[in-house]
Parts: sequence; C-alpha cells; structure tokens
Amino acid sequence: MSKKYLKIMLNYISSVYGLSEKIKSLKDNRMNKKIKTSSISFVLLMGFMLKIRSLNQLDDWLENGDFKKLVPRKVRLPRIDAIRNSLECFDIKSLENMHDSIIKETKDNKLFRNGTIDGYKVVTFDGVELFESTKKSCSNCLTRQINDKTHYFHRAVVGAYVGKDPHFVIGHEMLKPKKDSSKKDEGELTAAKRLIDNLHQKHHHFADVIVYDAIACNAPWINTVKKYGMDAVVRVKDERLNIVKDAMGLFKNRGPDKIWEIKKTKNEQLEVSAWSDIIEMSGVEGGIRFIKYIEEKTNLKTNKKETKEIWIITTAKYMDLTH
Repeated sequence: MSKKYLKIMLNYISSVYGLSEKIKSLKDNRMNKKIKTSSISFVLLMGFMLKIRSLNQLDDWLENGDFKKLVPRKVRLPRIDAIRNSLECFDIKSLENMHDSIIKETKDNKLFRNGTIDGYKVVTFDGVELFESTKKSCSNCLTRQINDKTHYFHRAVVGAYVGKDPHFVIGHEMLKPKKDSSKKDEGELTAAKRLIDNLHQKHHHFADVIVYDAIACNAPWINTVKKYGMDAVVRVKDERLNIVKDAMGLFKNRGPDKIWEIKKTKNEQLEVSAWSDIIEMSGVEGGIRFIKYIEEKTNLKTNKKETKEIWIITTAKYMDLTH
C-alpha cells in the first residue's frame, strides 16, 4: 500500500467515522505518560492495516520515520517499550466503546442496507482460541490438562458479517473460567447466548440470519435466535440425532427438490442437489427446516467425480434453497 493511498484512506475514515476523535477517547493506566495513548493507538492501527508481522517490525518502521508524514509535526510517536507498557494496562472498555460506535455508524450510513448475502444481513458466530501458555496465566484464563501439565488459554465467541465486504467483526464474548464449586470452564454456547443478548441490546436488529457450526445444533440456541426475530442456520454433523434420522427417512425414496449448477470453469463444474422438509425438533415450536445438499464436482478433463453431502437446519422455512 502506497503512502499516498494510505493517507487518502485515513482521511476518508476520519471524516466518515470520526476516527481521530475516537482514538483520542482510548485510555490506558500508565503513570507519568510521556507518549499519549492516542499516539500509541494510532501506530498500532497502522500496524494492523499494513499487516506488520510483529512489534519488532513495527519498531523498525518507527525508527525509520515511516509514519512521520501521517501525523502532525508536534505529535511524538512511541517506540516499542512505550507500546508494550501501554498494552499491558490498556483500558479494554474504551476500545469496546470505540468499536461499538463504529458499528453504529455503519448502520446509520446504511452500509448493509441491501444485505450481505442475497439481500440478507448474515452474521456468523464461531469460537476462537486467542492465547495459550504453560507458564503465563491470569485470573480469567481457561485451563486444560495435557500430559499432566496445565495449559492456560483464552477463548472467545466472535460474531462477524459474512458475504459482501467489508467483513466487520460486530462483537465478541470471552468464555469465563470455572468458579466456586464448578469443575468446568464455561461452555462456548453459554458465551454465544450472552453475545447475541449483548449485540441486540447495543445494535437491535443487527442481523437477519445467524450462522453457527454443529455445536449449536440444539433447541436452546435455536430459540435464543428466534426470540430476537432472526433466523438461525446451523450445520448438522451427528447422524445419531433424531432429526437426522427423520429427515433421511423422508428423503430416502424421493428425488431432490432442486438441482442447479453454481460454478463452472473450463476444467471443472459443480452441481448441487437439495432436499428440504419441516422436521419436528424437541423443544422447538413449529418444527425446524432440515436441508440436505449433495455437491458433485466433476473434473471435465478426467471425468472424475467428487461428492460431498452437507446437512443444515434452519428456522428460515421459506428461504430459497440456493441461498
């Protein structure tokens, strides 16, 4: 990325999203600050935008004066020690407030007014492990035993828009460690429910559809999504589930409801067949829509075929199968 383009982009996000003022709102708990938190935050933002691999590489750029033309002359830029000191005591709440404000402004600017996939605003939830160590830990660390050794780690559930760019991360929720008499750390679905509650409180109808993997294939999650007037799409993998057995019995003696080609190149074509029906699911009022997809990929040179079968459940009972 050229410096000229970078400067144009910074001017744009500052004018549209008020980035300069928002960065000034960020805080840390350092004593006797010689470098402003806003200056450190700006440098870190540049590092993320330019995909700098490490803090040491960022320090090299600072030493070479690569950021000087991007800030006013009187602004004193940090070096690596100041950045590390700031990060050790950074006020995460101020960063979360800044993030929430940016998300709100994307909604006000109607960035996703036409949806992200076929007119729907689609957010995916997923669990992400952020840190792991056998030596360093904090009071919020989760733990696991591997070969009689304690491993400390953090894990979060992250929600992000998928489909049309930009792929905003709309929010995250950290899993909590075991407390009091509990023998287990908090489960991912518990944090996911808390995330959807928090996102709805902050942004109201932030999505039309929420996509989650097989861990969410249960009635409590489906009902949580339905409660807020959104549709759930969940991957199904466990063939022992009653809904899977019931669906496979219905689909066994009938052809697909729809067949279409979704991709074709010079050497490869992909054909999709889909079956769909409403299946009773314990704990979910009105049942759930079960969809079976079979993807058949054909190599046009060798005529070799590869087949993959995918199952999903969804509350979107009338959504087109090709979506």
